[in-house]
Amino acid sequence: MTIAPGILPAGRPGPERSPVPIDIPAMAGPSVRAQFERFGGIYRWILLFTMLTGSMATMLAATTINVALPAIIGAFGLGQDQAQWMSTAFLASSTIAMLANAWAMATFGPRATYTFGMIVFVIGSLLGAVSSTLELLILSRGLQGISAGLLQPMSMFLIFQTFPDNKRGMAMGVFSIGVVLAPAFGPALGGIAVDLASWRLVFVATLPLALVAMAIAPFLMPKGDRNPNMPRPPLDWQGLSLLAIAVIGLLAAFAGGNRDGWDSDKTLLRFGIGIVAGMLFFLWERGHPFPALNPKIFTYRQFWSAGLIISATGIAIYGSTYLIPMFVQLVQGYSPTAAGVMMIPAGIAMMIGFPIAGRLTDRMDARWLLGFGILSFAVSAWLLSHVSAMTPYWVLVGWIVLSRIGISFCMPPSNTTAARAVPPHLLASAAGGVSFLMQVGGAFGVNILAIILQRRTIFHGDHLSAALNETNAEMMYQHALQAQMLEVRGMAQVQAFQSAFGVLNQKVAAEALVYAFRDCFFIIFVWFVLVLGALALMPKPKMVQAPS
Repeated sequence: MTIAPGILPAGRPGPERSPVPIDIPAMAGPSVRAQFERFGGIYRWILLFTMLTGSMATMLAATTINVALPAIIGAFGLGQDQAQWMSTAFLASSTIAMLANAWAMATFGPRATYTFGMIVFVIGSLLGAVSSTLELLILSRGLQGISAGLLQPMSMFLIFQTFPDNKRGMAMGVFSIGVVLAPAFGPALGGIAVDLASWRLVFVATLPLALVAMAIAPFLMPKGDRNPNMPRPPLDWQGLSLLAIAVIGLLAAFAGGNRDGWDSDKTLLRFGIGIVAGMLFFLWERGHPFPALNPKIFTYRQFWSAGLIISATGIAIYGSTYLIPMFVQLVQGYSPTAAGVMMIPAGIAMMIGFPIAGRLTDRMDARWLLGFGILSFAVSAWLLSHVSAMTPYWVLVGWIVLSRIGISFCMPPSNTTAARAVPPHLLASAAGGVSFLMQVGGAFGVNILAIILQRRTIFHGDHLSAALNETNAEMMYQHALQAQMLEVRGMAQVQAFQSAFGVLNQKVAAEALVYAFRDCFFIIFVWFVLVLGALALMPKPKMVQAPS
């Protein structure tokens, strides 16, 4: 029997091989194409799952700490200006690390970089769980942030290497679920950990996800395409050092100014060092052959205008995730678990909204989506600026859901629009730049909002206390009522008279804290109104990748 060439006879199965998709992006390197040949078209989705797992582990670590902050404040006797370092240390270190991502991938490849990042995350998590000083806690958060900084830009870079133009928006929307699950379910996970054991458990609660990602990465992540005969690209140590000095200096200036005095020599010196280092960083990056943050990406109007939205989103998502759990615990007296669970409905709304926004980004002008998202968050911030100690739980949940709907229509369109603005040879720099803008916006947002919260609490406390004197009939009535209640409970008359003043002071302090939280939410509202106006600066976004 004659058998046609290339056709196997019946009953003799040939070797099974996954079909290679025809829509592999032209920018995909040999190592990525080799993985497609090994796994077929499904590779892009299982790679997305791997990146999603690692990103969820690191981003959960960014937000689980917020619910535990009141417990940490009590354990170490911290003020708001010190406690905020739990969040800003993570964000600042991730901001710096993510700019080394392009160099690490070009030198060692995505596989080694990803695995190293997960190892650093595990070390930082274990260190935080056994820390006995504030300095060790900040160091552990910094290590976790370095891991997050290495992983986030890599994810966007590999999405653009594996997904074609008409599917990138959808892929970004699906991947962004991991980013939004962290602010949504992170506080709930942290609250449960605090209520079940202590704040120390918060640091290791996300380790299972990290271990899964670390085990899968060696099989699925591409090795990289560097020619071993070519010299390694130089790491921009000078630029990264200048950036670290600038970011840490400015964050320390804002945090320390409230304690040392805004016109003190120490505060002015920190501001001066931070500003000078930032200027030197910009000048240095312009002349470096392999810059940590390529200034060329900011010459594209579509990129920097989208970058403004990305920074605003960073302030929104990290700032609100910092403030809301603190408010419901310190003002309304909810448990850490209840404070965390409050964020879950908002997370579900984001899970639904992100893929929708991502898909719409591939089909329509992203400016309409961004306008809707910014307006939704601004309305939510306005509503939260009228919050009180008596605001019902589910009303707060509804306002938070509205804010997360706004974020879900800001992140995928702005990220995709920014990445599409640059030619392929600048894509890695653009991916790092997008994540840099998100993290640096979040770091300074949390830092400044924490300082404003503390200063406005003092301001409103002094303002309210000034009216408490013997000429205030309502105060005298409340004092007599409180003294009478204390006497009924068995306290001596003189002691009850004195203690009643302490009760009134506690009420004044609680009311001052409510006003301070209102001020913070109002500032966020004003910021988003300004961002909505700045949306007019964005040109009509390109629907495909910019040409080389």
